[in-house]
Amino acid sequence: MEMKTTEKGQTLVLIALAAIGLFAFAALAIDGSRAFSDKRHAQNAADTAALAGALAYTHGSDIQTAAQNRATSNGYDGGTMNDVTITITDIATGSGICPGNVSGKEITVTIVSNINTTFARVIGRNLITNAVTATTRGCAYHIDPLFYGSAIVGLKPNIGGDCSFDSGTSNSAHWKVEGSGLFSNGCAYAKNNGSVTLDSGDCMTSVGTGSGFTCIQHPAYSINYPEDVLAIMPPNPCDGTPGDVGLPPPASGSTFTDGVYCISDLDAYDSKDIVLDNATLYVTDPTFDLKFAGGGGFSGTPTQSGDYEDYYMVVAYNSNPCPGFTSNNTQVIEWRGNGGGAFYGTILAPSACLDIRGNGDPAGMHSQIIGYIVGSNGDADVYVNYQEAENHQTPVNPTITLLK
Repeated sequence: MEMKTTEKGQTLVLIALAAIGLFAFAALAIDGSRAFSDKRHAQNAADTAALAGALAYTHGSDIQTAAQNRATSNGYDGGTMNDVTITITDIATGSGICPGNVSGKEITVTIVSNINTTFARVIGRNLITNAVTATTRGCAYHIDPLFYGSAIVGLKPNIGGDCSFDSGTSNSAHWKVEGSGLFSNGCAYAKNNGSVTLDSGDCMTSVGTGSGFTCIQHPAYSINYPEDVLAIMPPNPCDGTPGDVGLPPPASGSTFTDGVYCISDLDAYDSKDIVLDNATLYVTDPTFDLKFAGGGGFSGTPTQSGDYEDYYMVVAYNSNPCPGFTSNNTQVIEWRGNGGGAFYGTILAPSACLDIRGNGDPAGMHSQIIGYIVGSNGDADVYVNYQEAENHQTPVNPTITLLK
């Protein structure tokens, strides 16, 4: 006798297994897309919350409150289905992390969110958890000295010919520089290890080769000449455009007082004492060869406010910079300090050769001296006692950076 079998029970098992598979695919498609969308939204929320915290720092507001409020406005309030963690880390002054070595904060926002599943419950998954993080850095407002605060800056690029800094080959002058170091945008030369003395810890920083210094280092940067210089040049107050503040020079022998003075013939001041009192010299003369033959020199204090604050002298840029101290029809100054007093403030002469021939006052020059080529061909000692607060500085607004 034959026994008949049925396939109904097997079919039900296959349908059940197929249904579970279909639900799994539905879970992947629907619950997975919801999870992906939530993660993207959570990441955007963390980014904007961290940025809000950094912005609050630069404005002097409460970082924690600002970051949490922004996360809440995006749907992450730290409730039962999500968690928001805000971590604030101090950046110390002088750490080198922020521009200008100023202080700052790093704000990290972490969001952990949970999503109730729909179809994934069939396979035992009731929740999907996302975790995202974002970090921003806020750096404080600060003011930067020009060209990294070097007391002496030679701008001539490393393109052969004369060095950007040259202490002289046959003279007996001794350079003593305190308060900062020297920066040469090309090669640098000193007659011997005793001809240039720097503060302990300061070095000659040279883009090119350097010789004759007890301490020399090579920077990771160079000055893009003339673009970097033109970017920081103060406006020309003497070119006749509306708003010019340039003044005509006072009578010969008078003190330059309270203003920015337009100097169109610098050679006319040879052998004269040039004394400033809250004033700036703006030299528009394209060529000069000022040597103070027989006496005279610079002294006094620079302008104390505005675009020309703490500039003693600014020399308008000449697209044909001085190739050397003995060159004619260029811009050359034999810079001599006045025995009657020290002088202060930044000298910015981006296309001139500055031949420093000593200073008579024991207080030294408190200046930052910036020229195309800077050096000395005389025998009088040079003493630069650089004081950062007495030289021109550029304000730098707070910065905010999204790190990750």
